[in-house]
Amino acid sequence: MDKAPSKPYRSLLRQPISEGEVPDELQPSNDALRLLCRTCAKTLPRGDMVTECKPPFTRILIATDGSALADDAATLGVSLAQALVASVVFLHAATPWRGGRVLARLFAAAEVAVDPDCASLAERNLERQRVLAMNAGVRCETRLAYDPHPDRAILQAVADTGCDLVVMGARGGRLARRVAARMSVPLLTCRGAAPVESAAAGS
Repeated sequence: MDKAPSKPYRSLLRQPISEGEVPDELQPSNDALRLLCRTCAKTLPRGDMVTECKPPFTRILIATDGSALADDAATLGVSLAQALVASVVFLHAATPWRGGRVLARLFAAAEVAVDPDCASLAERNLERQRVLAMNAGVRCETRLAYDPHPDRAILQAVADTGCDLVVMGARGGRLARRVAARMSVPLLTCRGAAPVESAAAGS
């Protein structure tokens, strides 16, 4: 009984396999792949064929703030990481003071204590996202940044973690445009559970 080919391959140069034929097989030859036709026993050079494909992304940064839209973005990012066998980094950029940007303009971060309610909310959100990744079998880490400017926190996290893709929700698009304008890696924005938009130069 003949041994079945180890790497079956349907040739792009022949008609579909008919009854009685044996599938083509890839065979290495001088560091290049050749296509062996098991029917006619001829080989055709296929130097453009590769045995392995490098995944486009290996580490994905997911920006989250606990909103429903951010949850949609997290689900999208985790699903993508699962398909690519990539890891994810969840980032929650929190304003550390009550009063938002008003107090942010008046005080330096070192002079004002972090609001414990704000910290607790951010940590609960990150824990929820961590569970999402774990349930999907995706390796993850979480980062909490106390910065009133989320775009600055995202850019810093990309530099610190070496992520090669950023996934985030985009309500009006201004934050996404600010991030994309200063970032060297691709940005994938999520506007909700239905349409998903990819933007390399803003959305």
